[in-house]
Amino acid sequence: MADLVILPGRGAGLHYANIEDPADIWTWIEAPQGTQQDPVPPGGIPYRFLASLGDVRTPAPFLYTVELDIAEENLPAVFEWYEKEHLPMLTSCPGCRGGTRYQRLDGGAPNLLAAYRFDRPEVNQTPEWEAARSTEWTIRMRDHFRSSRRYMRKLLG
Repeated sequence: MADLVILPGRGAGLHYANIEDPADIWTWIEAPQGTQQDPVPPGGIPYRFLASLGDVRTPAPFLYTVELDIAEENLPAVFEWYEKEHLPMLTSCPGCRGGTRYQRLDGGAPNLLAAYRFDRPEVNQTPEWEAARSTEWTIRMRDHFRSSRRYMRKLLG
């Protein structure tokens, strides 16, 4: 069972629009921690919860998503980096309320998703965010990224 389902387009859940392409809307259907999602709706992408830090229970005005595709043999190293350094550093940046990590369940790619809750869309352009993305460990981990996608999404009312 999934802890998160992303449904392209509008469905029953929170709606986030890509700020660069407002027609690109995700329905974000997240189960509270410890509960399970209903079956995945057609076209939905299922994820399992890996970790979170900070305030991830309340919707934020902006959701910054990072999708990574990592080979199976490199997942342990990437998970360690995320847990020990990357997630704590990014979620401590001013304007970042919290972040959550997920792993895709349907075998599709990219297979990892990180979602950061922001107060404003410029959080990922601050000196603190740039410093967190520029550590030696982070630079080494980039060798494991087969592909990545990053989107800033705005919560629709």
